[in-house]
Amino acid sequence: MIEVSSTINKNVYEFFMNIPITVLIDEGRSSIGKPTGIGLQAINLHKHLKKYCNCKISDYKAMKILPKGIRKFSLDALVNILALFQKYDIVHYQDNFVPFLKGKSKKIVTVHDLGVFLFPKTVPFIYVRYHQHSIRKVSQRADCIINPSEAIRNEFLKMFPNTNPAQVICCNDGIRDIFWNFKGSEKVLLEKFNIQPYTYFFFLGNLSRRKNLKFTLEAFIEAKSENLIQKNTIMVLGGQKWWGASDFKHLLRDELGIRTLGYLTDEDIVTLYTYSKSFVFPSLYEGFGMPIIEAMSQKTPIIISNIPTNMELNSKHNNQMFCFELNDKLSLIEKFVELDKNHLSVRESLNYGDISMYNFDNIAKEHLKIYYKVLKGTI
Repeated sequence: MIEVSSTINKNVYEFFMNIPITVLIDEGRSSIGKPTGIGLQAINLHKHLKKYCNCKISDYKAMKILPKGIRKFSLDALVNILALFQKYDIVHYQDNFVPFLKGKSKKIVTVHDLGVFLFPKTVPFIYVRYHQHSIRKVSQRADCIINPSEAIRNEFLKMFPNTNPAQVICCNDGIRDIFWNFKGSEKVLLEKFNIQPYTYFFFLGNLSRRKNLKFTLEAFIEAKSENLIQKNTIMVLGGQKWWGASDFKHLLRDELGIRTLGYLTDEDIVTLYTYSKSFVFPSLYEGFGMPIIEAMSQKTPIIISNIPTNMELNSKHNNQMFCFELNDKLSLIEKFVELDKNHLSVRESLNYGDISMYNFDNIAKEHLKIYYKVLKGTI
C-alpha cells in the first residue's frame, strides 16, 4: 500500500492522478494459449485498469504459428523491436522480462517469484537459464519492479542488493470477478465430473515438481490405505501436467483415489472449491498463492505447506489455515484426517477477515498509483 505523508502531498498526488496516462500490459502468453496464473493476472489487471486510464493489452496471437520451442525467444525479439515505437507512458511487463531497447515508455516489470534461483531443480534447465538471465537484467533496466508478496520482495532485495529498495514494491495478485458472485452448483459437479459434494480434497495448479505433488499424493494414499480417512474420499487435481509430472504419474490413478481433471473453467473452479472438504496447497515454493485467496473467497478450509508466502497470507487472515511442515508426512496426514472428519464444522467457523483488498478493482487502483509515482519520479 502506498502512503502519502502529509495533506499537502496527498492533494498534489490526487491532482497528479487526474492526469490521463496510457498503459500497455504486456504478457504474450495470455494471448497465445490457455491462460493460467500470470496470464490471468495480466488479463484481469487490464480489464479493470481500463476503467481508470487508457489501457491496452498486448496481442501476440500470430505467434501461435511458431513451434513452442522458439516462441518465447521470437516473442522477446519482437518485444524489443516494438519498444522503440511504443508511445505509451507505461509498459508493464508481466513475466520477468524487460527489453534492452529503452524507447520512450517507462518500464515496469512484475517478478512473480525467484524459484529459478532458489529451486532450480523443479523447472527445466533452459527455463532456469533464461529466467535467471532475464531477472538479472530486470534488476538493472526496469524503472520499477513489482513483487506480489513481501516475502518475494525481501528475497529480491537480498539477491540484488544494488537495487534501490524504493523501486521494488509489493502489490498483491487478485481474485477474478466470478469468485465474488458466482455460486457453485452441485448439479454441475455431479453431471460434469461425477463427483459427490464434500467427498474430496481439491488441488489447483500445474501438475509439476514445484507443487510438491508426489509427497502430497503419497501422504493421501497412505491415509486412505490405513483407513484414516473415509473410503469414498478422493483427491481431485485441477490443472495441466508440466515439468516433473513424470515423478508421480504412477499415482494418478482412480483406483488410488486420485482424479485428474485437466484445465478447468472458472465456473468449474468455483464449484470445486465450494464443495470440497478442503483446498490443498502443498507447494515447495510460491510467489504469492493466487489459489489460496480464491479458496478464501468461497470460505473453503485450506491446507498449506509452511513456506514463507503461504505463512504470510495465513498471518494476514487470522491464521485460519491448516499448516503442515514440509517433508513431514505425518503432519500432512494429520491435516487430511482432521478435515476429512470435521470439514463442515470448520467451514462454518472460518473467519478469513476482509479479503476485499484482492478485488481486482482495488488491485488495479494500487497498480495505477505505482504507475503515477513512476511517472512523477518519486520512485
